[in-house]
Amino acid sequence: MFFRKNKKEKEISEEIEESNLDSSKNQDRGNVSLGQLTADIEKLKAQFKTFYEIQKSSNERFTMINEQVGELRAMILDRDKDSKLIEAKATQAIDLVETVQPDKLMMELRKMDNKIEMLKSPLETNEIIINNTIAELKEIRTRIGAFKGIEEAMKLGEEVKKGWIENKKIDANISKHASKVETIYSEMWKQFNELQKISGVVSDLDKSIKQISSEVDSIKVKMTGFSSKKEFESLIVKFETFEKHVDSVISALNSNILEFEQDFNKNFDEKTAKATKLIKGFETLAAKTPDLDKYFNLLEEEAKKNTNEVKVEKIKTPGEDEKIEEKQKQGFFAKIKNRIKKTE
Repeated sequence: MFFRKNKKEKEISEEIEESNLDSSKNQDRGNVSLGQLTADIEKLKAQFKTFYEIQKSSNERFTMINEQVGELRAMILDRDKDSKLIEAKATQAIDLVETVQPDKLMMELRKMDNKIEMLKSPLETNEIIINNTIAELKEIRTRIGAFKGIEEAMKLGEEVKKGWIENKKIDANISKHASKVETIYSEMWKQFNELQKISGVVSDLDKSIKQISSEVDSIKVKMTGFSSKKEFESLIVKFETFEKHVDSVISALNSNILEFEQDFNKNFDEKTAKATKLIKGFETLAAKTPDLDKYFNLLEEEAKKNTNEVKVEKIKTPGEDEKIEEKQKQGFFAKIKNRIKKTE
């Protein structure tokens, strides 16, 4: 670039000299026209303009070159620094290599390789032993688990034994209560039979009262013409006293029947409550020990057989007979009173 600029400047200087020579020749001649002078002046102007532009471009190029030179210097300085760092690191590496002594390292590494190869066989044997011990430990764990299961089974067996003993105790209590219930039932049947006898006596009394009333009616018919009014009233008083006596007897019987019925209901409710409690206890024991279900099923079958064999008679409520007796009594004395009113 610099050489090209020099060539252009030389060409421009040569052109200026030629123009000067031409002007001198023209002056010598003295017959140059004005048109040529103006043309020459315009040429000179154009040449000066080109020269100015060339100088301007050359200045710009010089500035660019200076900038590039500065950048090159900075690059060179950076490279010098990098090279110095590399040299320092290389010297450090050389020092390390000299201190380490690679030949000795290789020897030691070979020795270590030999030792590792020597240790491989015992390590393999140790791995085999460890694997065997792990397998044995697993077997031991399984056996321990089996023993734990056996212990739990033993505990369950003990619990079942305890439950069986308790069931035996409960069976004994049930048998005792059953015997008590049988005795109570037999006593109640005896009392019921006695009540039936009493009801028979009452029915006989009712029949006798009916007969007496019929006889009284017949006697009254016969005595209408013979007896006086006072005698008839005395007979009525006697009959009323007899009626009161019968009423007191019947009321006493009714009170005894009611007391017996209440006692019977209380005893029956208590026994049923105890029986339900025992049944619940058996159900809880059966839930804890499933083997007892078979035993309970057998007991239920036997109980069903016994219930099929036993025929229970229907018990008459004492209220029915009482109502009949009250109706009969009211009818008899109402008849007597009506007849007395008619006679009056």
